Amino acid sequence: MVKIKAKSMLVVFVMFVLLMNLAYAAKQALEFSDVDVKVGSKTDKNLRNGETISDEAKPGDTVEFRVQVKNNYTNAEDLDIENIQVRVTIQDIDDGDEMEEESSDFDVRPGSDKRVTLKFQVPLEVDEDDYDVIIEAEGEDQNDTNQDIEMRLRLEVNKESHKLIITRSTLSPVEAACGKKNIQVG
Repeated sequence: MVKIKAKSMLVVFVMFVLLMNLAYAAKQALEFSDVDVKVGSKTDKNLRNGETISDEAKPGDTVEFRVQVKNNYTNAEDLDIENIQVRVTIQDIDDGDEMEEESSDFDVRPGSDKRVTLKFQVPLEVDEDDYDVIIEAEGEDQNDTNQDIEMRLRLEVNKESHKLIITRSTLSPVEAACGKKNIQVG
């Protein structure tokens, strides 16, 4: 009877160790702990995966992504995540092409985080539409295991038809005076 209890205890212990290892391995090492997006002069804070950025962008606006990446390992004996690079891609916004910016590489120690900022300028010639934004971070822990995470947002672009942006102008003839006829601005 003692042998049966010992075997049962051993099986329970082995199962517990295996489950703990699976739970530890399933824990995402990288996390976006904070994502803020500034469109023009307004900032949308604490965005989560799948959300739409509340402020609409206009042609020529600057869109700034402030992304905070956290290393979810918590103990000092856990692993640093190294050579992390954050990439933000706005799909199809530039005449059907994507716009993409990448951060410089950085390392994050266990339990710590780092913020990076990536900026875009909305093209002047852009369609009024909703655009997918993909934010990715990837690095490698000290065991040479790739660590990555991705989130998606939506960016709305609104074009006001009554607003014109003049990017170039010419005056013909070069000098204009009262009484001169046929002056053209182009």
